[in-house]
Amino acid sequence: MPPLKLGKIAPNFTLRSVEGEEISLSDLTQSNQKVLLIFLRHLG
Repeated sequence: MPPLKLGKIAPNFTLRSVEGEEISLSDLTQSNQKVLLIFLRHLG
C-alpha cells in the first residue's frame, strides 16, 4: 500500500485492541468525528 499524504482519508482497516476485541476504522468514524491514530510497536 502506498503511503498516505497528509490530510487524505485513510482506507478502512481492522485491528485488535489491547483487550483483544476487533475494532475497525469505520467503527470509530461512524459518527463523522475525526480520529487520531497512534500505532505503538511492542518492543519486547
